[in-house]
Amino acid sequence: MRERLLEALPETSIVARAPGRVNIIGEHTDYNGFPVLPMAIDRAVWIAAAPTGDDTLVVRNVDDDRYPAETINLLDLPSREPRGTWVDYVVAAARRRVPESGLELVVVGDIPAEAGLSSSSALVVASFLALSESGDRALLAEEARLGERYVGTLSGGMDQAISLLGTPGNALRIDFRPVRVKPVTVPEDIAIVVAHSGVHAAKSGAAREAYNARVHECLSAARQLGAPEGGLLADVPVSRRADLAAIDDPLLQRRAGFVFAEARRVDEAVRALQYDSVEVLGELLNASHRGLRDEYDVSHPAVDDLVRRARVAGAAGARVVGAGFGGCVVAVCRREQAGAIRAALGPDAWVFRPAAGASRETL
Repeated sequence: MRERLLEALPETSIVARAPGRVNIIGEHTDYNGFPVLPMAIDRAVWIAAAPTGDDTLVVRNVDDDRYPAETINLLDLPSREPRGTWVDYVVAAARRRVPESGLELVVVGDIPAEAGLSSSSALVVASFLALSESGDRALLAEEARLGERYVGTLSGGMDQAISLLGTPGNALRIDFRPVRVKPVTVPEDIAIVVAHSGVHAAKSGAAREAYNARVHECLSAARQLGAPEGGLLADVPVSRRADLAAIDDPLLQRRAGFVFAEARRVDEAVRALQYDSVEVLGELLNASHRGLRDEYDVSHPAVDDLVRRARVAGAAGARVVGAGFGGCVVAVCRREQAGAIRAALGPDAWVFRPAAGASRETL
C-alpha cells in the first residue's frame, strides 16, 4: 500500500496509516459508557500528503473511479456541509486540523468497506495523523470521535481508540470518559475468523438513522432508570440496573437489558482469554449474537445464516460484528479449525491476529 501511495504522489512528505478493527465483544456498549474488547487488524487506510503550493486541500483516492476526488478551498473547510461522500471522513479531521497551506492527500486502503470493520473511522484517524502530529493518542482518540460526528454518526469512541492504540498480539479492553486501555493477550492457539455476509452496512442513510436511534433509545432508558441529566446507561446506579420494569417502553427495556448484559460479557471475555478458554469465549459470542438479533434488532438474515454456518463448521461461537444491519461476522475457534471454518464461510473470510495501531512517517 505504501508503494502505491508513493507512485500516486511522488512528492509525498508524510505517510499516515490507520488500521481497521474487529470487536471481539462489547457491541453498542461504548456510546453507553461501558467497556469494549476490540483488536486492531492488519488491514488499514493509508494517506500520503504533499504540499500543493496554493490554498486548497485536494483529496483523492488511488481508486478514483469508485471514490471521486474533491478540491476544497482551505477557507471553506469550516463551513463545508457534509455531502454523503467518502471525502466527508477526511473533512471531519481537516475541519479540526485546518492546514496552514495547501495540501494534496492521496488515500488507499484494504479494509473491506461497509463491512463493520471500521474502514470509515480508520480514514478519519489516518486523516488526523496526515494533517498533524499525534500527541497524546488517548486524547486524539476522543477528538477523532467528536470530529467524526461531522458525518452524522453518534459513535461512541471504540473505533478511533483501537485504531490509534492497538498493539500486536493483544486485544484492548477500552474504557471511556476518559479513554483508558488495558492490553489482553489473545492466545496463539485461538483464531479470530471474520467473514463478510455480502450485505453492505453503510454508515449512511437508513443504517445510520437506525444506529443513531439506538443511541437515543439508550439515553431515554438511562433517564428512566435514574441516570443524571445527560447520563448514559453506565451512569445508572448498579442497584437500579435490574429494575427494567421501571422503563415504560418494552423496546427500551430490551435495549437496556442487552447493554447491561453485554457489558458483563466484556469482563467475562477478558477472563476467558486470560485462561485460554475458547469454549467460554465462544459461548459469550453466541449470547452476544442472540442479544444483538433479538433485543437490539441489528442483525440480518444473511448474517444469521453465516453465524450458523460458522458454528456448524466448528466455531466455538460467532456473532455479528460492528454496528450490524449487515456486514461481517466474527467467530472464534482453535487455530487448527480455522481453515475449515474459512472454507465454510466462503471467499470473503479471513483470519486476523491483533495488529499494531496507527503510525505517522515523515519522509
